[in-house]
Amino acid sequence: MVTLPPHITEALERLNRVYFCDPARTVEIPEGHRLVSQGEACPCVYLILQGSVVAYRHAEQVQGSELPEDTAGRGYEVFRAGSGSYVCVQSYFSGARRCSTDIVALEPTRLAYVDDTTPLEEEEIYGNRAQQFLPVLIHELAMRNTRIFDRTTEKEEVIRLLHRAEMSSTLAQLTAGIAHELNNAVGVITRRVEFVAEQLRSCLGELGGVNAELFSLGYADDAVISPAELRSVARRYERRRNLSQPAAQVSAHIAPTEEALARCDKELVRRVGSSYRFWELGHDMHDMQLAARHAAGIVRAVKMMGAADNCVRKPGVDVVATVRDAVTLLCNRLQKVNVRTDFQPLPTITADETELVQVWTNIIKNACDAMNLAATPNPTITISTACFHAAGLNLLPRDYLRIAVSNNGPAIPEELRDKIFSPSFTTKKRGLDFGLGVGLTIVRRVVDSYNGTIGLESNDSLTTFTINLPITNLQNIPDHGKN
Repeated sequence: MVTLPPHITEALERLNRVYFCDPARTVEIPEGHRLVSQGEACPCVYLILQGSVVAYRHAEQVQGSELPEDTAGRGYEVFRAGSGSYVCVQSYFSGARRCSTDIVALEPTRLAYVDDTTPLEEEEIYGNRAQQFLPVLIHELAMRNTRIFDRTTEKEEVIRLLHRAEMSSTLAQLTAGIAHELNNAVGVITRRVEFVAEQLRSCLGELGGVNAELFSLGYADDAVISPAELRSVARRYERRRNLSQPAAQVSAHIAPTEEALARCDKELVRRVGSSYRFWELGHDMHDMQLAARHAAGIVRAVKMMGAADNCVRKPGVDVVATVRDAVTLLCNRLQKVNVRTDFQPLPTITADETELVQVWTNIIKNACDAMNLAATPNPTITISTACFHAAGLNLLPRDYLRIAVSNNGPAIPEELRDKIFSPSFTTKKRGLDFGLGVGLTIVRRVVDSYNGTIGLESNDSLTTFTINLPITNLQNIPDHGKN
């Protein structure tokens, strides 16, 4: 909105009242009709009474160079103008009298005009034509400056977003390369740990005795016992059985209760005090193997995200495996979050693993951010999968996969639920953990491309995103990964 001094505004009102109100000097043009063309003579200045127009400028041939055909015929939008705006001001008051743009009606538009034949009124009071229409020039200059500022701002924002996109693309390529190298190293570690563990177990087995059994128990230990409970049992064993602290801890792992300890081999219990290191050796090998597999999972997930530009949908994709990859990729964010899963067996589908990992990653990451921002006590994310039979988008019965991701963070306000899937909408504005507002937009776009649906339910105790994907995809699904 252009704000002009009062005397200029009053002068414009007079000009409109005196010169732009003659019904004989009005034109009406339908939508899409061209009022004037670039380069043609234009001896008029127009006031838009009703409707709106858009101005396009075409690239001009420069002597000594030929523009490509598509470039020469392309029009670039210069400005838009609505009711109360003037057009063709520059061409009317310039000596050339040539229009610098095409002006096309965006809708049925009515305009009043003034040309050289329009008689001047009260010339002795208001001056000659140039003096009387000077406010129109001032208005046009003010409008032009405003448009320049707006376009400059838009271009700077586009450049910023392009720069960020370029950085993201470069980072993705570098990440994929690094992940490839790390994958080789992790693969070597995984294979060597398995080999060393098997060789140690074989050698100790040939020697026989309690040491081999302790190593095997440590290597196979998958018991989940809380640190507090483990320390309590270890202190009790340390006092009652006169064991060292490490030996008592090993005993607590092997038999967390007195009843379990009583069922153990007597020789094994007696030798724990002196041979507990063999159990620790087996347990360390077990932990190394788990860590190597975990690292391999992280590298695999990172490689998949880095290869987003090469998405290809293929049959036989395990959706649950892609959910696990997403959880692995976000392991750092999920350190202080309880993750509960209820994975029902699902058939495979035709899909791109990278796209699906991106969907789950965005939803889970948003849940983590929301709970962290609200300081949710005992933050919990629950992920479940199921299969069901329902009418598809084409109203025919179809089999669907359902993936639900819930969190106990704050409710999403009712007025925001329709906006969160819109581009550039974000609630993360400050700090290092800012957002561009594209995560859920990508989620919806991917889900839509699979002819699936996404639903949202949110209240003060639970927020759930539910995604339904058809098991048999339609044949006309676009290759979203290449768009």
